[in-house]
Amino acid sequence: MAEPPSDLNVSEESKLPLMFRLKGTVILKIWWQIVFVIVYTAVVVCIHNYVEGMRMNFPQTLIPVLGVVTGLLLVFRTNTAYDRYWEGRRLWSQMTLNIRTLTRCIWAGVDERQGNSEDIIEKMSAINLLVAFAYSVKNYLREEYSYDEEDMKDLISHLPRFATPSSNQPFERQDLRRSVDLGRKPSVAGSQTHSTKSKQYNLTAHDYATPTNIPIELSYYITSYVNSVRVRGLCDSSNISIMNASLTSLVDCLTGFERILRTPIPLAYSVHLHHSMWLYLLALPYQLVGTLNWWTIPAVTLASFALLGILGIGWEIENPFGYDDNDLPLDDFCRVIRREIQVIVGRAIPTTESWIMSPDNHPLAPVSSLNAEELSKKSEAEIRSILARGSELQCVLPSPHLKDNVPQMVIVPSALSRQRNTNKDWSENSNKSEGNREELVSMLKTDPKS
Repeated sequence: MAEPPSDLNVSEESKLPLMFRLKGTVILKIWWQIVFVIVYTAVVVCIHNYVEGMRMNFPQTLIPVLGVVTGLLLVFRTNTAYDRYWEGRRLWSQMTLNIRTLTRCIWAGVDERQGNSEDIIEKMSAINLLVAFAYSVKNYLREEYSYDEEDMKDLISHLPRFATPSSNQPFERQDLRRSVDLGRKPSVAGSQTHSTKSKQYNLTAHDYATPTNIPIELSYYITSYVNSVRVRGLCDSSNISIMNASLTSLVDCLTGFERILRTPIPLAYSVHLHHSMWLYLLALPYQLVGTLNWWTIPAVTLASFALLGILGIGWEIENPFGYDDNDLPLDDFCRVIRREIQVIVGRAIPTTESWIMSPDNHPLAPVSSLNAEELSKKSEAEIRSILARGSELQCVLPSPHLKDNVPQMVIVPSALSRQRNTNKDWSENSNKSEGNREELVSMLKTDPKS
């Protein structure tokens, strides 16, 4: 059984209502902008009320125009950001599927020669690289390019370091003579990761010069293992095809992650959205002060909270791979993958005899309570006879609408039995109809008013 997420418990509900929560919101990031709007609005209202000859109210003609434009821009911005968020989650699910498929094909599909422990060691080494692939993708998306990350160091410490240049950052030659202790890892140019909280490392000049694409390197090693078992005849061609297709899909997922990370929202669109929104907020007090007077301050405050909040949400979720509260819990996803694989490889590969002929296997239940071993002693005709009886049973599953929520068994005549009883039922119904007709005639003779 997979380990439940440790950092994200979807079944646990907070006792605090949503409207009173601060964690996971953008309030702490936009509060200073709201305060600025409040102060600005208060100044406009004070001038309107206390400065003679200065009336700050204007006709409410800009509100409909700017409101519609700003609303459309915000909707498009939020939808675009959420599409990126959802695409990141979809790609991670696809990557998890491919890792599970490769693990299954390697652990159960690659033969183990009798008395040869090297086959098990090879399989475990390849499966460990699949786990490392998930961790390396997570670190890669967070701009953590070191081979010495704690979560995967034990999985790849034995591999040579080829330092494949990363497409996540433009590769430029660095002056390696400037410093020996290069301190903090370089950040991706133009990165949209808003909160990566990168750790402090004493990186070597080699690491600084070439931010590496560790996931790509791992895919090469896994491919070499697949080719090795193919050459040695330890795996059939169908499993080899599945593994190669899954490897291709893994690299495709990585490329999709890079597309999200390296494709920011167009600058012209972002700038125009900010200009339009701030123009609307700064013009709003002049449109309302003549009607609302001092109530203009809370009205503009609510409007700024709503608009700036939507803008902040879009800004935060456009890159779902960082450490923000609303980002995808990639660490948790990786731990689940690792725990699942540990449970799978901790057991021997099941054989059909171990579970099909188990005393607890009742393949013909509920028609027959015999287990598989007892049924195997019966003839084919007897088995088919039991199956024929089963076709006349319909099991009604437990439902909250049933009393005591107890399953009920309903006998449903089979097509053959219905065909045999057709003539008999028709004859009985005809006799009943004839009797009813005679009874009706006698009633009419007795009581003409009827």
